[in-house]
Amino acid sequence: MELSAAIHLLGDILGEVISELESPELFAIEERIRAAAKERRGGKVEAAKQLEAEIEALDANAARAISAAFTTYFDLVNLAEEYQRVQQLRERERMLSPQPLKESVGDAIAFLKKKGVTSEQLQALLDQLSIELVLTAHPTEARRRTAISKIQRVARLLEQISSDRFTPREREKTRSAIHAEISSLWLTDRDRTVQPAVTDEVRTGLYFVDNVFWDALPAIYEDLEEALASDYPEVDPPSSWLRLASWMGGDRDGNPNVTHVVTAETLRLHRGLAVEKHRRALQELARRLSLSAERLPPPPELSAWIEARRPLPPHVAYIEERYPTESYRLVLSLLANDLAEASRDDMAARLLERTPHKALINLQELIEPVNMIASRLPASLAQDEIQNVRRQLNIFGLHAMRLDLREDSSRLNATLDETLRALDITSDFAEMPNEERLSLLSQLLASELPSLSEQPGITPATAETWALFQLIKRARDVYGAELLGSFVISMCRSAADVLSVLILARWMGCDEGLQIVPLFETIEDLQAAPSIFENLITLPIYREHLATCQDAQMIMIGYSDSNKDGGYVMSNWCLYQGQENITRVAQKHNIALTIFHGRGGTIARGGGPANRAIRAQPPESINGRFRLTEQGETIAARYSNPDLAHRHLEQIVHAVLVASSPAKPKTELPSPWRAGMDQMANAAHKMYRGLVYENPRFIEFWQTATPLDEIKRMHIGSRPAARGKSSEVTKIRAIPWVFSWMQSRFNLPGWFGLGSALKSVKDDSLLREMYQGWPLFKTMLANAEMSLLKADMGIASLYVDLVPDKKMANEMFHAIQAEYEQTREVVLSISVHANLLDEEPVTQNAVHLRNPYVDPLNYIQVEMLRRIRALSDQEGQEAEAIREVIAITINGIAAGLRNTG
Repeated sequence: MELSAAIHLLGDILGEVISELESPELFAIEERIRAAAKERRGGKVEAAKQLEAEIEALDANAARAISAAFTTYFDLVNLAEEYQRVQQLRERERMLSPQPLKESVGDAIAFLKKKGVTSEQLQALLDQLSIELVLTAHPTEARRRTAISKIQRVARLLEQISSDRFTPREREKTRSAIHAEISSLWLTDRDRTVQPAVTDEVRTGLYFVDNVFWDALPAIYEDLEEALASDYPEVDPPSSWLRLASWMGGDRDGNPNVTHVVTAETLRLHRGLAVEKHRRALQELARRLSLSAERLPPPPELSAWIEARRPLPPHVAYIEERYPTESYRLVLSLLANDLAEASRDDMAARLLERTPHKALINLQELIEPVNMIASRLPASLAQDEIQNVRRQLNIFGLHAMRLDLREDSSRLNATLDETLRALDITSDFAEMPNEERLSLLSQLLASELPSLSEQPGITPATAETWALFQLIKRARDVYGAELLGSFVISMCRSAADVLSVLILARWMGCDEGLQIVPLFETIEDLQAAPSIFENLITLPIYREHLATCQDAQMIMIGYSDSNKDGGYVMSNWCLYQGQENITRVAQKHNIALTIFHGRGGTIARGGGPANRAIRAQPPESINGRFRLTEQGETIAARYSNPDLAHRHLEQIVHAVLVASSPAKPKTELPSPWRAGMDQMANAAHKMYRGLVYENPRFIEFWQTATPLDEIKRMHIGSRPAARGKSSEVTKIRAIPWVFSWMQSRFNLPGWFGLGSALKSVKDDSLLREMYQGWPLFKTMLANAEMSLLKADMGIASLYVDLVPDKKMANEMFHAIQAEYEQTREVVLSISVHANLLDEEPVTQNAVHLRNPYVDPLNYIQVEMLRRIRALSDQEGQEAEAIREVIAITINGIAAGLRNTG
């Protein structure tokens, strides 16, 4: 089925649903609004007035239904486009076979072969290969999990109805099922009625592990194994190199709802999923491996393993009695039974109690007998289902995904401040200069452990921080270190901040092998990061700790806050330079470095095509080690469809392998490029800071010309929208910052200042040379084209009209619009494109086709914002009805633009 036919089918069914569940009259209004919006885009001046009049005439209930119609339409269009992408990928693969698909794992291995990478070089690269995706609950997913599940069911039905094998009766039955599912979606509340609990977010992350990643990651492993068998048969594939981690339930930074009790429950949920998935897989494998021991005798060590397990549990003994010659079935049944027993372990309670306890089963006890079986099977069987089970055991272990922990440096230092005061060591630790804190912490780490009470801490905040480290100790002792990932320090400003975590862990007995990760987020911190890193790893006490981590250090860089702090160009340049310099420090001190990229979904937060972004990183900064966040709506957008999930994963792996090529020539960035970038970053920074931080009226403009307040009220995530109650730019989180500008179609964080930056360089030939030869520069401009295309100053002007001070609003908007036009003009000049995004015609066309359907949602949102701001009672029934409409428009605009924050 072609894309237009799929959209037509889903649109027709949606129209039927609206007519049936609302009224034919309301459907007619929706069609008039849609037609007016299309004519407005076509240049008819009177169409804009008609669109305004139609929307002004809507009461809150009608506005809700019309908003829901456009929002649901985008949900359906998005899945139709995903279906089309899958069909195109399959067709491309069929046409290319046996050649690998471009940007696939096979393509990367073939590329390395072509470049002359030897087997020894590739083996060395694969031995250190480590790619980890970190799922986070950053509040950018505006849709409920319930709605996502319904949309996925429609997606499956769409694929079925497209089958050529269906009879007319089957096709009609499937159409009826789509109708029913869309009806159910229509009658489901779009906005969450209450703020989600942290454990709700944890379950959302596990939903994707269960339904997508559990099969998608092993498929990528298989891709690598097949590619090596073809091009490098003598190279051994690594057993565990592509994994998952999560921040959901462990990210305490600014979220008081994440406590040590919640983290313990999160670990229980993680382990519970892994145990149950493995149990089912082993149970199913036991049924399939009905091989007779008389036909295929088990190896002696497997027979010894069975004997060591006697007497058998009654359930398993019955299996042996019924199938006396089927040793392989017996072993797998025993393992499945062990996991069933483990699933009854109350892990959260175990983690919070202090009595000695050991886990009922560990991963090695599962892997060893499975490997014994695999070693005895004929090749065709060994490469079948049991191989997939072995991969899943190695990838997911008994924890599904590692849980990172994150806390703000100020909270950690406050805990130490109180503790050191209580121990009569110093009374002003938090106020000490960094060098003095560093010296004191180094001395304490080299000294005997102090005597701490069983529950250290006087204030609740300090007691909670100590309880977290007690939980880390307990989890590692009982269930092993695999459950936990990195300990990330937000707003890390010095080496002393890292030692603060080390000493808290040392005093609690959980420091060995603990990966402590400084996160550098602001422009100033990114610039200071290399010297902080050097200062840290030249400390003998810290090098001793790194020895327990195999001399490996992870450093995280933040794309969102650096953009909010310094603007688009300065952020890009500081992130690049920071990685360059951090890499040099690591090489100098022989440290295995992993740079952890804190990227979001939008361009302003480090989004954009993943393959292109990875390959634009500084040379030698990856070296087979790569970690990145998958945040909020990007998880559903990239991983809801199993085929597209596989495609996104293989593009990431391809980029990491190609960027890490041992045959890649070492090249220095030409000094004129570096000087030009310095000049552009400074010009853009001045422009950006002048508007956002130095204009005293900017906050007022931002709050009134965007739906910021309504976004902050939405029940998107468990974390507050701001650090404290302030709406200052420095206090508001990066996500609502980007979200508010995206909704109002300014899209300001994704391009503002770039035009002034490019204009500051008078040599056009230099800019074109940089564009043609430097992946960073080309990616920065290509991503800006996307931001500029999704921005719309005409729609933005509607929001400007909401600002009470018209003079200030017009001045502010004039400055933004002038920079937009300048940016658009100079970017097109350098790229030699006639129109924005000419290099990506599919995306370009999709944005143009979507605009007439997004516009009505913006018009409705503006009208509802006008109405609610005019109300004297902001919490009454009328305000509640209007806010429901605004929430739906926020959902719809996000779906239409395929971006939130």
